[in-house]
Amino acid sequence: MVTKERLHTLIATPDELSLNDLGDIQTTLEKYPYFQSLRSVFLKGLKLENSPSYNQELQRTAAHTSDRAVLFDYITSKSFIQNRISTEIKRQQEQLNSLEIEVEEFNVVQEDFNENSDFTNVTDDDLFVKKDTDQTLNFEQSDAYSFSEWLKLTSLSPIKRSDEKSVAKETDDIQDTSSENSYSVEESHQRSMDIIDKFLKTKPKKIKPVASETKIQNLADQNMAPEQFMTETLAKVYLAQKNYKKAIKAYEILKLQYPEKSSFFADQIQEIKNLQSNP
Repeated sequence: MVTKERLHTLIATPDELSLNDLGDIQTTLEKYPYFQSLRSVFLKGLKLENSPSYNQELQRTAAHTSDRAVLFDYITSKSFIQNRISTEIKRQQEQLNSLEIEVEEFNVVQEDFNENSDFTNVTDDDLFVKKDTDQTLNFEQSDAYSFSEWLKLTSLSPIKRSDEKSVAKETDDIQDTSSENSYSVEESHQRSMDIIDKFLKTKPKKIKPVASETKIQNLADQNMAPEQFMTETLAKVYLAQKNYKKAIKAYEILKLQYPEKSSFFADQIQEIKNLQSNP
């Protein structure tokens, strides 16, 4: 589990998050699932690591968040998309690449084969292309509707807390897991609240995505997004949820909105149809 001192550091300065912290944070969250500040830090770590678990963790974070509009502001803020962890990953990869690996020499028997043989048909580059359904969803401030639609399509619903005092106790307990002389429980809890208040006051205000969760849900109740809300992100949302019919419709609308990218959107439509034919 993450220590109290490290916890305060990560909440105050999440840029210092390292790969080694992710495992400790995950273990802590399993014991204290309502610790929203720590969950937000963990979410940022997965995002910057481009982890395949990011989409699922975003769903889980939304389920544990009382105000999803604040969560949307957070994941689209500049502080959320910094590349501190990606730089760390790149550095470790460079270290691995610099290692000398001993390779035994061996003879290769070359055999002639016809270029038109079935072997050439197997080496299809498309087989090694990462599909949109596996990609991390990147929301921007203009994607408020896409975010709400994605939440609507996910299976996780907001978790109702029956006892707010027990939630507060979780926060206090985790902050008291190491040296008792470092901080008092009350001081630790107040520090966390001050950090959250500071973020809410300084969050980006260039584009006001959604005023409240109620408005998000009202938009999401519609069967299909109005054309003015259609974005590539929303098309990917439909595709990620295997809602192929809506995904095709979304790309058809985008073809009309952005003629200069019509060939790209046409290719996406064809890819989706291929997925329908070969589920």
